[in-house]
Amino acid sequence: MLTKKVANIGFEAVATVDRRPFGIDALASYPVFLPEFVAFLRRVVPADRHDELVWSVVVLARKSNGTGDDHAG
Repeated sequence: MLTKKVANIGFEAVATVDRRPFGIDALASYPVFLPEFVAFLRRVVPADRHDELVWSVVVLARKSNGTGDDHAG
């Protein structure tokens, strides 16, 4: 779905190069997620989902510069 949306806005050669689960423990290591929020997630998210709460996706693509020369500065 993400690759289709990226292609729809004019990017070419769209490819997903990495996709992996991201759990609560990983989120807790980022300062943007306050300890109170992480504690809340641990309470409300079922334990079997703690290791795969969200997905991290890396997508590579290129956007044509419109001149036919994709390498022009």
